[in-house]
Amino acid sequence: MSEQKPENSISSQEQFRAKLLAMQTKFKQSLPARIEEINQAWQSVKIATQTATETQESLELLHRLVHTLTGSAGTFTHTQLSNDSRALEIVLKGIIETNNNHALTQEQSEQIESLLALMVSAATAPIGQTLIQETVVPVNDSTFNRKIMLIEDDEELNLFLTSQLEHFGYIVESITELKNVESAIINFKPDILVIDINFPEGKCAGIEEIKRFDFIKHFGFDVPKIFISARQDIEARLQVVRVGGSAYLSKPLNISLLLEKIRELSQTVAEDRDQILIIDDDSALVDLMTFVLEESGMDVQGVVHPKEALEAISRQKPDLILMDVHMPWCNGIELAQVIRQQISLEAIPIIFLSSETDENVQFTAVLKGGDDFLTKPIDINRLPVFIKAKAHRAKALNALMIKDGLTGLYNHTYIKELIDSEMYRCQRSNGVFSVVMLDVDHFKNVNDTYGHVVGDQVLRSLSHFLVQRLRKADKIGRYGGEEFMVLLPDTPLVAAKKLFDKILNDFAKVQHHTLDDKEFEVTFSAGLISNEITQDTAMLLEQVDQSLYKAKHAGRNQVVVTEPLNF
Repeated sequence: MSEQKPENSISSQEQFRAKLLAMQTKFKQSLPARIEEINQAWQSVKIATQTATETQESLELLHRLVHTLTGSAGTFTHTQLSNDSRALEIVLKGIIETNNNHALTQEQSEQIESLLALMVSAATAPIGQTLIQETVVPVNDSTFNRKIMLIEDDEELNLFLTSQLEHFGYIVESITELKNVESAIINFKPDILVIDINFPEGKCAGIEEIKRFDFIKHFGFDVPKIFISARQDIEARLQVVRVGGSAYLSKPLNISLLLEKIRELSQTVAEDRDQILIIDDDSALVDLMTFVLEESGMDVQGVVHPKEALEAISRQKPDLILMDVHMPWCNGIELAQVIRQQISLEAIPIIFLSSETDENVQFTAVLKGGDDFLTKPIDINRLPVFIKAKAHRAKALNALMIKDGLTGLYNHTYIKELIDSEMYRCQRSNGVFSVVMLDVDHFKNVNDTYGHVVGDQVLRSLSHFLVQRLRKADKIGRYGGEEFMVLLPDTPLVAAKKLFDKILNDFAKVQHHTLDDKEFEVTFSAGLISNEITQDTAMLLEQVDQSLYKAKHAGRNQVVVTEPLNF
């Protein structure tokens, strides 16, 4: 196949690696000052030894400086310096644990001097290029995946699927001939593929065409693939597995099931960007990790002194904290315990960073408030994947408390809290927001006629539809049963009415399916209000409920705006 690459892919890789090189160069330029600081700390230890004063504090400072250099040198692929520094770090730790503030012996001093000399020599050597050559440009998946490519030779089915997906706000590219697939994928850059298996070229031609396309080469990441087919045999299903298929749906195609699977595979159930706080006294390492994590779609704040930690946590409200163990003023284990003293911060994952290899220290770190331990030098390729997994796991656990299990939307209690907070914010800023309460029309008839499984499917479909059609800043909750509540920040009544008239009309065109694959349509009714009507949250919720009631009794399938209150 062609060796084409997507536009801007080369330049983006070059820019990414150029920034890495700049940070590596900056680290290299900082080494003379770092080595001098270590030498000064060593001179303090020697003076303490010569004057028979306590050496513990000076040794601990020297150990911390060497420990920091070990981790950062390894991460920046200055391997020899990292190895020599680690050797000295191990010697210093052994001395600190055994000398009880006594003066160093001549043998100990000579050993430290020898290892320091090796470090000084290594610091002047050329730095390796492994960091630049082997670091993969991170994939930023923080944006919504809205682009769906249909590869199906049945033009009628293509038109129908395109219509249904576009109702949900997806951008759809339809391909009917396999010869156009490669160029279409390269140009369209789909987020999800929906592919028929059988084409005139062969009963598995769709699978073979996708198998030939190297997604990693073109995009740097794989694309979820949903295969559709009238075939039910295990051979076809096995081939789909081998080509990396994410799902296998049978024809005649159930549109509701397809939408459910697309929802699962996409990022469209809007989650905010992961908020990551890094606490490490090595500013060069903080800069490197911040850059790589931000390139992967996270919001990162760096703190280089533990004194600033609580203020940074209060300001950012992080989803996860990355924290060094050995720091000035207080160590990471102590700081973790301080953080855990606050009930509101008990659930934030704390991942310790350190070149510390002592299993007892690692055990204590986790025992005293940490959740995991990453050993320096840091693998920059694996770091974003690891952090995302940890942050998403924490979010998932938190979501159990604030989200509805069926739809994935905010639950009754939390959506009310969000509206209350928005009211408070707008009272201070003279801002405006609107609230929509909507209810599925004749939902009891859906359950009675088609069963609760289909009824649940309708509710999930509506929740998916709302998420797709609304902004990331908008908040959606399942208020109870078939009722939904939507908070629209910075949206006056007129704009909110226009928006929901469109959503209501488009949702009425969505095809739902029964368990025996019969199609039916569903509508909803809605009440609409804004803080322009009332500045009292309880009154606002009461009035929007009344507006929904009016919409129901006026014939359903409409949006009723709350009229100004007369007192």
